[in-house]
Parts: sequence; structure tokens; C-alpha cells
Amino acid sequence: MFAQILVPTDLGVPSDAALEYARMFARTWDAALHVLHVTGERVTPPRAGEPDGRRNIEPAALRRIRERLTDGDQRHDVTIRLVERGAAAEVILDYARTADIDLVVMGTHGRRGAAHFLLGSVAEAVVRGAPCPVLTTHAATRPRESFSRILVPTDFSSPSDAAFECARLLQLRFGASVHLLHVLEDALLEGPFGGEVFVAAPAERRAARLRDARARLSHRVPTGGRESARLTSEVVLGPAADTIVHHAADNGFDLIVMGTHGRTGLAHLLMGSVAERVVRGASCPVVTTRGERPCLVALGVRAEAAAAS
Repeated sequence: MFAQILVPTDLGVPSDAALEYARMFARTWDAALHVLHVTGERVTPPRAGEPDGRRNIEPAALRRIRERLTDGDQRHDVTIRLVERGAAAEVILDYARTADIDLVVMGTHGRRGAAHFLLGSVAEAVVRGAPCPVLTTHAATRPRESFSRILVPTDFSSPSDAAFECARLLQLRFGASVHLLHVLEDALLEGPFGGEVFVAAPAERRAARLRDARARLSHRVPTGGRESARLTSEVVLGPAADTIVHHAADNGFDLIVMGTHGRTGLAHLLMGSVAERVVRGASCPVVTTRGERPCLVALGVRAEAAAAS
């Protein structure tokens, strides 16, 4: 269950979209809402006779945040926190840990190419390090009041299993269908100029991998009864991140829930993250989880199931 929801905001359009989703989750779970704004290290120097820069910045930021809050938000416990100094991602992660946040909801600008290489993404850094699930959304994403079709990509890892439990929790609360997707990639080689080239595996090996993947999915999905219509699975071929993004868009999914391994440092630089690429490219919101609190999520699923029965 989600009792404490954090919304980091830079007061931009993506953050406004994230606030709408945070409101929806707060209403659904009667959760407390935390709104966090990091002004960054650049503080405008005060002019002669003016108070210091922090006094200039904070009232304007507070006013803009309060303008975004509605009367309905006041029914929940709302905390507004301004932090002047510090790297945004580090401040967000520290707040999530100290305030025992259950869900972070934030916007992402979805930079790609050179802009992303140079500037990175605060949202992706939070996805890598958050101790709880993170929902990311783009400015162009139209906020929803519910979810009806949830896509859960899985690589059969522990983070993927935690993501599946999280998706089941959302399914029980929103009455949505859940579709498990395993993307079977061919061999990945480094191409010219740092690109990626996928080399087709031998037919027999590919067929064996397909059979194995389908068998592993079958253990997670019921084969009969009413539940089987709301919980389905599929194995597809292709590069993982692009395939997930296109599969979600082409089949009308309104939410993606997936695990992330949270690689940092050299491992992240060399291998990147499928989850981060999906966050960058998906046209619908994406919930990511590192699986550090799978027991809490599983308890939430069991509690929701008991309440529904």
C-alpha cells in the first residue's frame, strides 16, 4: 500500500503532470502527499538593499507550489519542503529514505542523444537509487483517473518479480488487466561508432530459448478461471527497451511496471539500463522498482486480495 507519496517538482510542465498522478494515488490510498522543490546551488545574488537570495527565491517557489494545489489536496496531509542546495537527485533520494516514502511520482523531460549524454536525467538517477517504487511521466502524457491495461516486462529476475507484485497491487485496486511480457534478445554486439548490432541466434537455440521463456511465464500466470482473462503473458523477439516501448504504444497500455537492477558507476556506464531507456521513451507512465521492499508490496497485494474477496 502507498501511505506516503513524494512529488519532486521543478515547477515545469512534466512536474505538473506528475502532480496529477500523485493526486490520483493519494485519493486512491488516502495517502499523505509530500511536495519537494530543489532550487539548486545557483542562488541569485541579492542586490544592494535586498535580503539574501534565499529569501527572494523561497516565497516565489512557495507561491507557485501552492497555486498548483487544490482544495481537494487539503483533505490529505500535505507537506511542502524547499531545499536550496544540493544535487536534485541526491536530495530527492535522501528525502525518500528519511521520510519513509512508499512511492515517488515525478516528471521527466525525456532527453535523448547528446542532450541526455551531457545533462543526464534527474528522474533516471532517482529510478536507479530509490528505495521504493518510482512513477515517471512525460509532459505530453495525459493524466488519468485510473489504469485499465498494465504491461509488466520481465527478465525473471528478483526486481522483475517485485515489479509483478506491484502490478498485481495496482490491478486489484484499479480493476486492470496485467500482461507479462518477456523480450527475447538476440546476441548484442558493439557496432561501429559505439552503436549496437543484434546478431540472430541459430534457429535451434532460439527455439529452445522461446520454449524456456514460455514455460517460466506459465508458472506466473493462471491457465484457467476468471483470473486468467485479466492476467496474460507473451514472449516476443527484439531489442528489449525499444520492443517494450513500441509494444506498450501499439497495444494501448496505459501503464508500464518494471524492475530495475539499479546499476551505478562503471557497470551503469557500460551496460546502461533497459528500465531507464523505457522511462525515456515510453508514451505512458512507467513505474519502476528495484525490489528492495518486495515483502511490503507482497503484503499489500495479499491485503488487497483479502479485502476484495
